[in-house]
Amino acid sequence: MQAGMAAGLVGRDAVLEQVESALAGGRGALIVGPAGIGKTALARAVVEGARGYYVETLYGTEVSRRSPYGALAPLLSELPLSGTLKPMHALQQIHTLLRRNAGTAPLLIVVDDADDLDVFSVLVISQLARRGDAAVVATATDLLRADPEVLSLWADGFIQRIDVEPLTPAQSRSLMERILGGPVSERAGREMWQETHGNPHFTMLMTKEQVNRGRLILSDRTWVRARSFVHSGMVAEVLAARLAKLPADQRKLIEVVSRISPLPLELGLGLTAPETLDALEEDGTVEFEPGPVPSVRLGNGLGASVIAANIPLGRSHQLWNEVSALLEDTDVLTPPALAGFVAWTLACGADPGPERILRAAQYANDSGTPSDALGFVRSVEPAVRGQELVCEEVRALSALGEYQDAYAVLTQFEPGFDPNQRESWMNLMLHKAALLRSLPKLGDAQAVLDSAGARGDSTEAAAAVELARAELLMAEGDYALAVGPLRELAGRAGVSDRVRALASSAAAEALAVTGHAADALALIGEAQRFLQTPLPAPDQSVIVTRLFYALFAAGELNQAVRFVHENIDGAGNSYRGSAGELVGGVIRAAAGEADAAIEALVPAVAQLRFCDPEDLLPLATALLSYAYGMRGDPAQAAAYRFLAPRLRHRPYWHAERVTTFFHTLSLPEEMAGAVCRRLIRMGEEAESRGNVSMAMACYEAAASRGDLAAAAELARISSTATGRWAEALSTYGRGLLSNDPHLLLTAARGAAELGHQFLSYRAAGLVRTNVPAPGGSLARRAAAVENAAYRKLRRENSLEHILGSLTDFEARLVDMAAGTWSRTRIAEELHLSPRTVDWHLSKLFRKLRVTGRTELREVLLSAG
Repeated sequence: MQAGMAAGLVGRDAVLEQVESALAGGRGALIVGPAGIGKTALARAVVEGARGYYVETLYGTEVSRRSPYGALAPLLSELPLSGTLKPMHALQQIHTLLRRNAGTAPLLIVVDDADDLDVFSVLVISQLARRGDAAVVATATDLLRADPEVLSLWADGFIQRIDVEPLTPAQSRSLMERILGGPVSERAGREMWQETHGNPHFTMLMTKEQVNRGRLILSDRTWVRARSFVHSGMVAEVLAARLAKLPADQRKLIEVVSRISPLPLELGLGLTAPETLDALEEDGTVEFEPGPVPSVRLGNGLGASVIAANIPLGRSHQLWNEVSALLEDTDVLTPPALAGFVAWTLACGADPGPERILRAAQYANDSGTPSDALGFVRSVEPAVRGQELVCEEVRALSALGEYQDAYAVLTQFEPGFDPNQRESWMNLMLHKAALLRSLPKLGDAQAVLDSAGARGDSTEAAAAVELARAELLMAEGDYALAVGPLRELAGRAGVSDRVRALASSAAAEALAVTGHAADALALIGEAQRFLQTPLPAPDQSVIVTRLFYALFAAGELNQAVRFVHENIDGAGNSYRGSAGELVGGVIRAAAGEADAAIEALVPAVAQLRFCDPEDLLPLATALLSYAYGMRGDPAQAAAYRFLAPRLRHRPYWHAERVTTFFHTLSLPEEMAGAVCRRLIRMGEEAESRGNVSMAMACYEAAASRGDLAAAAELARISSTATGRWAEALSTYGRGLLSNDPHLLLTAARGAAELGHQFLSYRAAGLVRTNVPAPGGSLARRAAAVENAAYRKLRRENSLEHILGSLTDFEARLVDMAAGTWSRTRIAEELHLSPRTVDWHLSKLFRKLRVTGRTELREVLLSAG
């Protein structure tokens, strides 16, 4: 592992640019942020990058703060001083010393922890900055502790304030990769970010601890989360040391808020004095939240889970007793606060009561943490678990992919179910139907829905049953039968936003799969607004997944990429963890971008081997096998193909067909005839169900392998569908049948616009073999499209890679050819004949995959 300053600078390029800009503008900089955010690493980077400056680094500490000129002691030790030192005398002496040391170079004073400077050191540094004798770059954690003169330097414009924000999830994952020296799975990176809230120092400490404790392990060259993270080690010691320095009342409040968050303000005031809350709020330790019940929570990503896990048992009991005595009514607690209080109560060996446990379990399931929900439910003895608690247990087990266990729990308690408890009974029946769809040998899902429908005597219950029926049709592959009911349900008045959102997203997927891409895209726009509404995380997960599948089935790969980027941080579990990488792998594999697909899929497969509640590993391995085949690595393709696991449960029709589709495409070239026959059979089966999108994909893949019968089927069926992808495929099929280069070029351009680079490359390449005049305008236009697609298929094909491999002579020739230099002028400059220049340019154009100087200019311009 390789940690250190470089790791601490991940995600900090923008901050360093701001500091450089401030110095270039004749100002200094004040870098502000909470402890552990990376300010010291930034200060060191400023020192290392301050070329041309004479740099003097000073440090503020709690010890030096107690002594006059404490931070300046290293400088004062070089001066022949005696007696009491006055500020102006110190300023003159230090200025003389620094100028002597610097010579003619400008002075830069870097101060780490300026909020711990003593007043005399601040005065000297301030005067050096105000007189223009030195530029100052300082860091600070708590400006309220700093001497007022530090703030005056900022207010008067001598230094620019730069706030350092926590790392984003992507940056946090990059930091882990820098520390560990290899790729980290999306799930491991995201869970680390949730633990540390993007604090770089905590991330470094937590990452090392998880490796030491076997929670992060190396699998298939990827660091994956093998088990839940622990909250011990160095990060616990750092936080414990920080808490130990605080007054007792501040520490108590922090520990309570680590357990109950957000903590009602009234309860906080019952535990400690208002002045304590004010002091913690001023230094950013806690943040106030307004609302019907004003509350406080820990700020600055203080590591609530680490603090809570390391409160000594006896002290935890003492604090819990004190809080419980003040907390007369838990109804004032928000759902997350109540869940925290219930978990704390259980940890102290007390009984929260079934009603509180139920609410905590509901919140845990709604927030996408089914393991927590299961823990709450199973703290209640089976004999006294109510119907609603059983519902939450079934719901949690289903979310964890434990379908057999979920069904066993349901049938165990079913004899005692009371249909008069309408909401929980209906939810249980809907869960039962969903489970039976995946476990068909255990019963008939449709019969369960019929029984539930007979008791659906409310508008919402009836709508929920109708939605379940439509989803069952889709699961069986009968998308065409589901479209009408879903569209009606999506627009029905009087039903909840939740049902309408789920119906809208399902309708969009069904429309796209059945070849109505134009209608699907219109509905996607409507359905996306529901992602902004406060729906439970599992529902948001379903909505996002269905909308992604809709875009994928519609052939809109570029739009799918944008959709994933826009929704990955806010969506539910299907876009968190390994599945987030998987959707990227699906897109890149479908586009034919082998390297990008492998880069996404290797971590996904590694993580899915440890946790795969949605049974995605077979699809991931099929995609990875196909991607390695595209990259020309048959051994790796075969390895992943043969090691692919069987599906654990009966899958949804579309998921199973996509898995089979990519598995078939991964088969070796010598099986091309068998591959085409299998693809055609798959296309015919899909078409018989009205699933036009899958049929088009199968026929296109067979046609691209030279099967003209498949090309005819492609041209026919795609002409019945709507959308840009269907139009491109129809044109492609007709171009293959007629050997028409104009049609093939149109198809290549259409595929490129949608993100299907491999098809664009193939279609444009076919123009060269069919064009009447190989050197004509049509051939050049086709070559430009082919070259553009080629550069996106592999990293080694990219312009950046090729330019980096050029010799100095070739690089110079590229600059000349892309500019306004004439052939004759280039020849004169290089002392070559024009014919020799033409030979070198021709060779260079082939290497760069451009048709000439015009395309070279365009490509370089687009690449920046």
